[in-house]
Amino acid sequence: MSSANTPTRNAGAGAADKPPPTDPWLRSGGTGAFSRETFEGASRLLRELEIFGWLRFRETLNNSLRADRHPGALEIHYMKRGHLRWWVGDEAHDFGTGCVFIVKPGELHGGDGGAIQPCEHYWLRLRLPEPGAALPSLSPAQTADLAGRFAALRPRTFQASPRAGEFFQRLHEEHRAPRSPETELMARSLLHALLVTILRDGEARDRARRAPAPLTWQVRRAKEWLDANYREQELRVDRLSRSFGRSATALRSRFKLETGYTPHEYVQSLRIGEARRALLETDRGVTDIAHALGFSSSQYFATVFRRRTGMTPSEFRARRGGAA
Repeated sequence: MSSANTPTRNAGAGAADKPPPTDPWLRSGGTGAFSRETFEGASRLLRELEIFGWLRFRETLNNSLRADRHPGALEIHYMKRGHLRWWVGDEAHDFGTGCVFIVKPGELHGGDGGAIQPCEHYWLRLRLPEPGAALPSLSPAQTADLAGRFAALRPRTFQASPRAGEFFQRLHEEHRAPRSPETELMARSLLHALLVTILRDGEARDRARRAPAPLTWQVRRAKEWLDANYREQELRVDRLSRSFGRSATALRSRFKLETGYTPHEYVQSLRIGEARRALLETDRGVTDIAHALGFSSSQYFATVFRRRTGMTPSEFRARRGGAA
């Protein structure tokens, strides 16, 4: 993923006597809107990593990502907290807390509307060697196995095990530490552990997708009820949970475990998905769409829509409708 430029740690907005910058990263950097660290070029720790980065956004930064592709390099993102909606080719994907997002070599990708929503996440870009060559500290056979398994991995985004987040965090700590032979050794060990962990998680998710485990009857009934009623303004999980003889907290936890969403996140996903279709395929007004989908006001609808897509409903209709 490429940004409009590559500042680190809240780049300033320039001297007071200069005109405001047009670059959204520079315009927002001095406001505390985001914190960011990137390690690339001379600052990178491992030669096989073209870039390793961490960022924390406190508000949506529009027009901050341009469409990009990286021939010969695998890009992996991990969401520590928050939510983003990105695309690869003609596919749109949501990924949230605890999920990874994988971009394979040469794939064109970007953020929906070029925006980054409030979140904290890590990313890395791994340069894959030519066939027959090897990644540092691995044999050609081990390298070919890793590259082939990532190429064959079907899910692009999926819930990762907690170890993946721990390895990203520890890899970040090694990048921040004073350089020494031990630092590089530890970082490379962590990188290998991270890659294998993500592969195992993704392959397990792929197997589950092909032969999905049945939902428990409570979650299946809850999902069916939400599918039928998500347009209602007053959705009460406690009312739903009482019909199952469970607490609202227990139902939320079980629903999240089995579906990857909390009930509220699932409802919002359904609503925003239908809103996107209505904005593109009909000429209905934004207020009409908002009320039909159970939002209390068009202002709240616009807030949720922008948080999920980086654009207001009107901007989304104008940009995507024009592109079509």
